[in-house]
Amino acid sequence: MLHIVQISLSGAELVDRMGQMRTWLDHMRCQPGVCRVTSEDLDGCRVRVDFTEEMAARAFAQAFGGRLLENSAA
Repeated sequence: MLHIVQISLSGAELVDRMGQMRTWLDHMRCQPGVCRVTSEDLDGCRVRVDFTEEMAARAFAQAFGGRLLENSAA
């Protein structure tokens, strides 16, 4: 089962936040499966990160103001 975390960001903060996410993942020794960035509108984007471990997904969501999507079955 995959646990997908979704985080909404403004375009202005994307680069900094992605760097912070990478640092967090490295520090936690966590390797997510897939990371997708999609545009929501002219000023924002959505980042979705797939995790195989629920605890890692929950910690990541909490650290970055995201949410764990319901029914994230693979």
